[in-house]
Amino acid sequence: MEDLTAIKDEELVARYIQGDNSAFVEIVNRYLKPIYNFTYRMCGNNKDAEEITQESFLKVWKHIEKFKQKEKFKTWIYTIARNTTIDWLRKKKSVLFSQFDNEDGGNSLEDNLVDTELLPDEEFIRSENKKVVEGLFEQLPMHYREVLFLHYNESLDFTEIATVLEKSVNTIKSQHRRALILLRKELAHAPK
Repeated sequence: MEDLTAIKDEELVARYIQGDNSAFVEIVNRYLKPIYNFTYRMCGNNKDAEEITQESFLKVWKHIEKFKQKEKFKTWIYTIARNTTIDWLRKKKSVLFSQFDNEDGGNSLEDNLVDTELLPDEEFIRSENKKVVEGLFEQLPMHYREVLFLHYNESLDFTEIATVLEKSVNTIKSQHRRALILLRKELAHAPK
């Protein structure tokens, strides 16, 4: 049996469409844990994350023939997972959106606050108190958590994140900066 682990995602998709079921099994093996982690970070609940992940893979399976080979598969599958998560959360009505959020994912209240210092990426990544950072991360608005998770956990660049979240690259960069500013402020007030 051929080892599919070294084959690119897009090639696996092409093989599956041509009838190689083992290619789809490899796709699931590659993305099951990362997609679950992503959905868990967005919904904060194991049971919901499992159901959202399952529903996401069902959508991938149903719509895989619509995948455009010129795109990156990783971006495509995260877009499906994100949209599935948002739909799920809307159905549960468990997400409260701030009245200050605007259509591009910004927050008019935060936009008017002045902060002259930015949190360097290294300070976020290398934080000595991971538990505190994770707790603070969970308190961030979902649109900030999405950007940070995709960038730091899944190593997507800002262009890829913009594609997944269906926003402009500048909006993603701005949300990244705002999220880091919020984390820095909260870290300054966190118990040492």
